[in-house]
Amino acid sequence: MPLPPDDSRLFAALSDYLEVVGQGGSSSTQAAWKEKLRNTILTLDSLEAELAPRMDCRLRHFFESKSYRKAHDHLASRASSGLANPSASRQACSR
Repeated sequence: MPLPPDDSRLFAALSDYLEVVGQGGSSSTQAAWKEKLRNTILTLDSLEAELAPRMDCRLRHFFESKSYRKAHDHLASRASSGLANPSASRQACSR
């Protein structure tokens, strides 16, 4: 089941982040790698600020904790298990 549009945007940004982190930074490309990493983190921060009010509780917790691997895995498991549901049908979080 495909993820809702907001979750798809988050998943794509998280995938980009994990790809950049996985590339590491060899000494010859360290500056370029750091810039790519900085840009992906800025994208994640921007998406978090925009989408936090609409995120489910667990996903919001992962973003607040900067647990991007867990957030990615959470979205991947929802998509693959058919749990991807529109925000209207999600349980409300107390905050």
